[in-house]
Amino acid sequence: MKDIKFSARNVQVYYGTTHAIKDVNVDIADKTVTAFIGPSGCGKSTFLRSLNRMNDTIDICRVEGDILLDGEDIYDKRVDPVQLRAKVGMVFQKPNPFPKSIYDNIAYGPRIHGLAKNKTDLDEIVESSLKRAALWNEVKDRLDAPGTGLSGGQQQRLCIARAVATQPEVLLMDEPCSALDPIATAQVEELIDELRSNFSVVIVTHSMQQAARVSQKTAFFHLGNLVEYGETGQIFTNPVDPRTESYISGRIG
Repeated sequence: MKDIKFSARNVQVYYGTTHAIKDVNVDIADKTVTAFIGPSGCGKSTFLRSLNRMNDTIDICRVEGDILLDGEDIYDKRVDPVQLRAKVGMVFQKPNPFPKSIYDNIAYGPRIHGLAKNKTDLDEIVESSLKRAALWNEVKDRLDAPGTGLSGGQQQRLCIARAVATQPEVLLMDEPCSALDPIATAQVEELIDELRSNFSVVIVTHSMQQAARVSQKTAFFHLGNLVEYGETGQIFTNPVDPRTESYISGRIG
């Protein structure tokens, strides 16, 4: 087993009186792509958002249980959620570049977290982040152009570059390809595969084909429960739980 990056024990998430996540126990490995699959509304995005405390931004939401990152409780009162989110980057469903230049989109995080001493440092971070997101060659001559002027697929790779610029250890991706065409999707999938050599990547996807293509581990959620978790190949070819089998063969969902 690779090193454990995240460890969740007895995690419950409530929105007001709605019990959205029930008794989730899971270990997420480092340098691995873990896919969360399951029908709409099954809790996979809710659980993903609890890994970097994005749920803190929702007043009626509360999280119980333990979520440890490298053995440290991320819900400890001493943990600064802003620092946590620098360590646990997030890429959303719809590309959401800032209304700034391509350069400033990437430089924003490193600036606020004090990761660059000077302009040279910042230039290096911008270049290496764009290279990691396989975007450098397409934009290197127009770093001053607005990020919002890029195509959808390029905007999503810009958001991935922005997420990796703060040197995170984990990348959370919430259906990162659902707004993209097949060609852009293939580029992002290829990128996800490359990113796992440096990061623990957790991706929520409604596409089982995508989960099968990009992940090594898969977790199947249904009605707020983590039904089954294991090697992706095994989950898709030989699931243990009949509910997983039903979902994968298209009978539920």
